[in-house]
Amino acid sequence: MKTTPHPRSVLRRAALAALLPATLGAQNVVQLETFTVSAQKRIQSVADVPVPITVYTGSFLERAGVTDYKSLAPLVPGLFIQEQSPNNPGINIRGITTDSGDPRAETRISIFQDGVSIGRSRASVVELFDLERVEVLKGPQGTLFGRGAEIGAISFVQNKAKNEATGELTLGFGDFNERRASGHVNAIVAKDELFARFAFAYREHDGVIDNLADGSTLNGKKTLALRGALRWQPAPATTADLLVNWQHDTPPGVAFVSGVIPNSRASTSPFAAAELNRGSKLGLDRTVGGVTAIVAHEFSKNVSLTSITGWRQYDSYENFDADGSRLPLLEFAEDSRGRQFSQEVRVNFTDGGRFTGFAGAGWFSESGASRVPFYQDERQLWPFLAGQFRDGLIGAGLPAALANAFVPPASPFAPQATLPATFAGFATPGLPAALRPLAGLAGAPLRPSRTDDYTQSGRTRAFDVFADGTWRATDQLEFTAGLRLTRENLTSGYEVRNDTSFQTLGFIVNAIPGYPYLASGGKREASASSSSWDGRLIGRYAFSKTLNAYASVSRGHRPRALLLDSTTTTTAREETVMNYEAGLKGSLAAGRVQWNASAYHYDYAHFQTTVQSLGRFTTLDAGNATGRGLEAGVQGRVADNTSLFANVAFTSATFDDTGDNGARQQYAGFTFRLTPRRTVSLGGTFTLPLESAGQIFVTPIWSYKSQHYFEDNNASFGYGLRQAGYGVANLRVGWRSPKGKWEITARAENLLDKQYLIDAGNTGGSFGIPTFIAGDPRRVGVQATLRW
Repeated sequence: MKTTPHPRSVLRRAALAALLPATLGAQNVVQLETFTVSAQKRIQSVADVPVPITVYTGSFLERAGVTDYKSLAPLVPGLFIQEQSPNNPGINIRGITTDSGDPRAETRISIFQDGVSIGRSRASVVELFDLERVEVLKGPQGTLFGRGAEIGAISFVQNKAKNEATGELTLGFGDFNERRASGHVNAIVAKDELFARFAFAYREHDGVIDNLADGSTLNGKKTLALRGALRWQPAPATTADLLVNWQHDTPPGVAFVSGVIPNSRASTSPFAAAELNRGSKLGLDRTVGGVTAIVAHEFSKNVSLTSITGWRQYDSYENFDADGSRLPLLEFAEDSRGRQFSQEVRVNFTDGGRFTGFAGAGWFSESGASRVPFYQDERQLWPFLAGQFRDGLIGAGLPAALANAFVPPASPFAPQATLPATFAGFATPGLPAALRPLAGLAGAPLRPSRTDDYTQSGRTRAFDVFADGTWRATDQLEFTAGLRLTRENLTSGYEVRNDTSFQTLGFIVNAIPGYPYLASGGKREASASSSSWDGRLIGRYAFSKTLNAYASVSRGHRPRALLLDSTTTTTAREETVMNYEAGLKGSLAAGRVQWNASAYHYDYAHFQTTVQSLGRFTTLDAGNATGRGLEAGVQGRVADNTSLFANVAFTSATFDDTGDNGARQQYAGFTFRLTPRRTVSLGGTFTLPLESAGQIFVTPIWSYKSQHYFEDNNASFGYGLRQAGYGVANLRVGWRSPKGKWEITARAENLLDKQYLIDAGNTGGSFGIPTFIAGDPRRVGVQATLRW
């Protein structure tokens, strides 16, 4: 029994079906299967799609052990993903990173789940399970994907319910007390008409870094994800899908390790034990859920319609130790929440000959807020901030000699029970009147507990229209043009709530320039409207059935944002990127090898970089930047039982020396954060048939990243916030029964136990004490799978 085929021209995304990796598990053919896609809304080979795209099927991801974002990235040239926690990822395509949790600003890289945007940072990380495929497109993709696709897009396509009675269950365990389970069940509710599917994934392991403070662990995982799906096919030309997703993450805290303050074992190594004073109270509690409805109808062979409706929400609370030490110094949390609704309608059409295209409209509504509490022990915080307070006094015009006399230097990490008695000097005649109240605080006791918080909020209402068409001038030459117009209304807010029960330290720290908890006098709001556009022009030429070339120019943008603090309102200008690209795609050896290569150059204007100051994220217009690079990939079945793949990328993304006005830019010549110049990934699957006993399979994967910085300001802390080049090897070895019903797999991640950093600087860096986060050490485990 088979389902009625999904209408072929109604699927919304840049590439459909599977690339070569889907064939890597086949055992009885040498020639690669020819896969088709509908990237231009017509049936064509994936090699003919004039877009830089990497596509992997869900079955390939399972065989490669890809269950999360960080294990996906090494398989995609030009993609870099850093995941501190499910609440705080950094996603980088071709040098451009999106990682801000500020709900008032749009992302740079769009992430879609079955056509619905999930790009908001605090809700974008989802477990990768029971997928049909994942598609990664590079370069501006606003015409195809809309929101946030300034420099690229990632699209996850989940398995829909099918007209079959099947199932799968995987159970596994490993070191660090790991437990994992995943699977799905698919059922026929009404023959050839209504089908249902349920899938789940559960993964948990203890942290890989010990916390000496209380014996707890850090950098662990605990995630439960559920999905329900229904498909209704009332007629051969109509398909309706309903998907409901829910995910709950409660991992332990992130191991921010101070590079300045040693632990009780006199170590500041991020690979040694941490000592974070809140212990097991650190960690994340995040819930993400959504409902997606997709209706596709084919009116005729030439006209079809797709409607995608999405609703999504997230709530997360993460406690983190920003100073990375045993001292109660910089104790923060982030309380984020958001709701969104989207609706898109797309019409696909063709004249049955040389022209095909699509057009449509969409509506997007989102409201979000992020509250950042700061838990303070004034006795510990005052000596740490005293130097910055002193500098603030001097900056405000107080003579340096007086500032040093009234606020004498002291050890920044030695707690003090009271404010200095020398504060009495602020009563000196002739000093500014605003300073005199400080004299009354001379010798005042400092409290062991105080909490302030600020909240950033944002509301977006956006409407867009779009159209894209391809004209085949000859049998070999075709041209594509697309345009998306967007109109959006933005409302941004900022509010500070101070602990005013006893104003001692609060009165003082609010005089420090840039301190984010300055009283706002209630909630401050500002609104604005803007219009923007994205577009693309592509030419493609087929030299033969096995070789074609394309060249394109495309424009992407990040809309302007309103950013408020306690006293000011700043308009972050619209970012724009012009991307120029040329590529080749082809096959060799009678279809046994498929390959692709591309070269690109982009010009970036008004690059908005995120800067932390005393725990607050602020936005700096770093001016203009330039990116250029080369990417290539090859996959092939070199023998009946051997398949290989390789990906390489060269990326040069730097800030220009001068801006539009000819002045030297602040970050002139610096490399974008999280941007290795060279990346390589190699892998394959080798199988050994055992005749009637099944087969043994071995899947090794090795990936390499060259040196990269963790801040756009490469010079931070003496150019010390960087990771040298390193490689990581993963290995999977297993047995599969003759018909694939049973499978047992042993796995090793980071097989050679390579030490490397995933981030450096962080919130602690904004206070002058950078912290470092280590990547996972070697982890091993086994799992068994049953299919029916």
